[in-house]
Amino acid sequence: MILSRRAQCERYMRLVPVLAALAVSGCVADGSGHKPIRPPADLRTDLVTVATYPLIDNDNNGYPDTIPIVVYLWDNRYPLPMWGEGGLRFELRDAEERLIAEWDVPQELLASSRRRDQVGASHVLTLDIREATTDVLPLTNARLSAEYTGQDGTVAKTARPLGIQIGS
Repeated sequence: MILSRRAQCERYMRLVPVLAALAVSGCVADGSGHKPIRPPADLRTDLVTVATYPLIDNDNNGYPDTIPIVVYLWDNRYPLPMWGEGGLRFELRDAEERLIAEWDVPQELLASSRRRDQVGASHVLTLDIREATTDVLPLTNARLSAEYTGQDGTVAKTARPLGIQIGS
C-alpha cells in the first residue's frame, strides 16, 4: 500500500503525543540535576502502552499485513518503563468490537524483544495479521489492545486501545 505524504505524516503524528508524554515522564530520573528516583523494591507492571509505526505490506498485495509496535510496561509509582517477565496478548477489533485478530507473545519471545530507546525499557515486536486471519480486509478503523500477564500472576492492560487503520 502506497501512502500519500499526508497519510504518512498523520500516522507519525499519532505516535508523537504518546512518545512525548512518555519522554516527559522519564525526565525526573535522567540525571538532569534532579535526584534520581529509586524504583520501588516491589516493582510490578500495572499499565501497558503500545505505539505503532506505519503498517507494512510484506507480500505486496496492496493490503497491510504487518504491524510494527513498541510496548512499554509501567508501574504507576515509577516514572520509567520496565521490561516484563511474562507474556502479552494482543487483540485487534473493529469499530463494532468484533475480533479481527489476536496474538499471544510468550515469555521467551517477550524477553528477546527487549530494547532501550529514548523513553527507556521497551519491547519491540511485529504482529502479522496473516497469522490470525487474511490481510485482504476492507478499509477499517481498528483498535489494538494489549494485556500483560506477569510470571507472578499480575495482569495489566492498555488503558485505551490504540486506533490503527487496516485493510485497503
